[in-house]
This record gives sequence, C-alpha cells and structure tokens, in this order.
Amino acid sequence: MFRNIFGKRIIGSIRDRGSLVWTLIFPLVLATLFYIVFSGIDAAGMLNRFPLGVVNDAAFQENVAFRTAIESVSDEDGLFELILHDSVEEANVALENGEIRGYIIVGEIPTLIVTMDGIEQTVAKTFLDRYLQMQNSIEHVMMTNPAALANLVPMEFTEEISLSHNPPSGVLNFFYALLAMTAMYGAFQGGTAIIYLQANLSALGARRTVSPAKRWKVIFYDLLAALAIHFTCMMVLLAFMNFVLGIDFGQQIGFVILTCFVGSMLGISFGALLSVTPRLKEGAKISIMLAVTMVCVFLAGLMVGGINYIIAERVPILAWINPAARLVDAFYALYFFDTYERFALNIVIVLGMSIVMFIMTAILTRRQRYESI
Repeated sequence: MFRNIFGKRIIGSIRDRGSLVWTLIFPLVLATLFYIVFSGIDAAGMLNRFPLGVVNDAAFQENVAFRTAIESVSDEDGLFELILHDSVEEANVALENGEIRGYIIVGEIPTLIVTMDGIEQTVAKTFLDRYLQMQNSIEHVMMTNPAALANLVPMEFTEEISLSHNPPSGVLNFFYALLAMTAMYGAFQGGTAIIYLQANLSALGARRTVSPAKRWKVIFYDLLAALAIHFTCMMVLLAFMNFVLGIDFGQQIGFVILTCFVGSMLGISFGALLSVTPRLKEGAKISIMLAVTMVCVFLAGLMVGGINYIIAERVPILAWINPAARLVDAFYALYFFDTYERFALNIVIVLGMSIVMFIMTAILTRRQRYESI
C-alpha cells in the first residue's frame, strides 16, 4: 500500500505544474536575477592597494621616521603602492594623468596633495593624520618627561584574528532568504496533498475518503511524498546556486542540506495545516500561503537587506516566531561561526514549529466528517 500511495502522490506532484513553478522554476529564476544584480558588490566593497606618490627630496630622505612608517604600509599586503618622484612638478603630472591618487610633500610637516575626494584619498589622509598625531605625542613626551622614552619597551597590544574561516559577504543574506522562501513554498506541496484528501474539494478526495485504507496512513504517505518532491526541488536550487552561480555556502555543506530538509518540513507542515480547514476554498488557501510567506521572507531580509537584524533588535519576539528568519539565521550561523549553538537553536525552533503543525493537522483531519459524499 505504501508503494502505491507514495508513488501515485509522487507522480501527481510532478504533474502539478503550478506547485513546481513556485517551488522550483521561480526560485531558480530569482536566484539568477540576484546573481546578475549583486555580482561584484562584495569585490567593489574591498579596498585594493592603490598608487600613492611621495616627492623624493632631501626632506624625505632625512625624515627617517616618516620614511620607515610609509614604507611599512607599502609592501605587497599593504595599503599603498609607493611611487617616488624626483620633483613636485613630476608628481603633479602623474596626479593629473591618473597614475597616482595623490602625493605627499614631506617638508617640515608632511602634506597630502589630491585633486578629488574618494575612499583612497581618505585612506591616505587618515594614515597621514595618524602619523602626525603619533609624532606630536612622542614630541610632547620628550619635552615633558624624556626619561619615559628611555624605559619604553615596544609591545604588541593587539592581535589580528578572524571571526570566521569564510570571507565576509554583503549579499549572502539575500540568497539565504531565497532558500527560506523556497522552503516555505513547500506549503503548496503540503497543501495539495491535503486538498486531495478532502471530499468536499475534489472528486479524487471523495474517492479517497471512502477507500478502505486507513486515513492516517494515507495522510502520512501523501505528506512524505510531498516532502520528497519539495526537498528534491530545494537540492536542485542549492546545487544550481553553488555549482552554476558559484555562491559559496561555506564548508558545512552537510548542515546546509540539513537546514534545507528542516525547512522543507516546515513548508509542508504549514501548507498541510492551512489546507485542512474545510471552509476555505483552494484559491483562498493559496492566497493565504503566499501572503504569509511573503511577509515572513520580507522580515527575513529578502527584499530589504538588514531588516532582519533591525527586527531582531527592536522586536525580538517577532524575529523568534518568524520561521523564515530562523532559517536565514541558521544558514548565517553555519557560514560565519565555528560553533554550533546558534545553529542548533534555530534548527530546534523550526523543527518544533513543524512538529506542532503536523500534530494539529493530524488532529483536525481525523475530526473531519461528511454528511454525504
């Protein structure tokens, strides 16, 4: 009986073009559009090493402190590509031709010369201001307490560490929200499975209602088939994003797949619970599914980047009961954190929501009775 009911429901789900459009075709198209729109944003936000000129005159050669400081930040991994010019006139020509972003005249006080504002010019000015501030501090100490410099021992008070093994990204959250939306679109598969069990909504539901098969088995097999189809759609989407679009989901791909599976369970259970209400027509149920899903994924950051963090800060209870936000946060925790506490908490919450909705669906389905079929 399992093979018969499960297999027929699989075939029925594949033939249901409406559900496949929402759970597979639409997410694939949206992922492609996201890639086209957002490609290059992360690279554009990175500061690359840029050319900075210095007038190589006697003042520059004699100022050992400044020469050492600027050379220390001009190596291959530094901020600047240091270019020496023999005269101010030569530096001006290079600046006008766009060969450098600015140049420094050492003199009595190092001065930055630029012709436009920009992030690279700001970085150069910040470096120069920081150097002058430290120089003034040291000169002040020498004048007020020169003995302090004799006892000064160079020490390192900071250590550069990385909070994550993965590079930061400003666009991943949109793809996480897209996966969460696709997971909640499993409601179409779960809803269809329940609709085909209701005698008042379809002829197929009437025939299945009077069949000798135990009702709980039919419900379980149908929902299991819906879960299999929807989870397969999510795996196709994940593979497309990872291997075709090149979206990096980090090293924890096994847990990413687990999150997708739990998300599929959530979507199936949500659609099943909503569709078990006999008084609503099929069109009304689909409209509610779309409305609830869109609100959830909007608050999870699909349309406006960062809104999920604003909601979590200002209305935390709304963030915790939003299943799409929990799925997005689970993906986020896998990518950026080396521990699993935050990920596990999100998975437990989403799994708990799914189980509660499955139980409510089973209770409401068993209570349904028909005066005539």
